Amino acid sequence: MRPPEPHDRSTPHDRDRALRLMYALCGGAGFLVMATMAVTFVVRNADAGPWGVMRNFLRDATGNLASDFVYADLALTWAALAAFMVVEARRWRIRHVWAYIVGAPALALVVSFSVFMYVRQSRIAAAREPAAPRTVPTVPTAPASKGPQR
Repeated sequence: MRPPEPHDRSTPHDRDRALRLMYALCGGAGFLVMATMAVTFVVRNADAGPWGVMRNFLRDATGNLASDFVYADLALTWAALAAFMVVEARRWRIRHVWAYIVGAPALALVVSFSVFMYVRQSRIAAAREPAAPRTVPTVPTAPASKGPQR
C-alpha cells in the first residue's frame, strides 16, 4: 500500500508569491476601506476645522466603554506588532522599520502591517533564491610592447 501523497504540491516560490499577493490584497483593501471611512469622517466634521476634526475623532473613539475597549485593543495590538516588526526587520535586514510602525496610526494598522509583511515575505523569497555565481570581471590588457612606440 502506497503512503498518501501530500496535498500541497506547490513550490516555495509559489507559496511566497501567494503570500505576497494576499498581503498586497489585504493592504490594498484595508487602504480603501480605511481611507473611505477617514474621508467620510473628515467631511462630516469639516465645519469644526482641522483641530476640531482631531478632537472629534478622539472624542468619538473613546466615547463609551465599547469604543474604549476596541481602541485599547488596537493600541496594544499595535505595540505587540511593533515589537514583532522590529525583531523581524533586524532578522531580515528590512530598513526603515520605524516607517511601518508610525504608519499604523497615520494610515491604518491593516495597511502598514500588510505592507511590512509583503516586504518581509519578499526578503524571505529572495533568501531562498540561489545566489547567481559571481564571476570575476576580467580587465582587457594591452599587448605587451617591446619598447617605446613611435
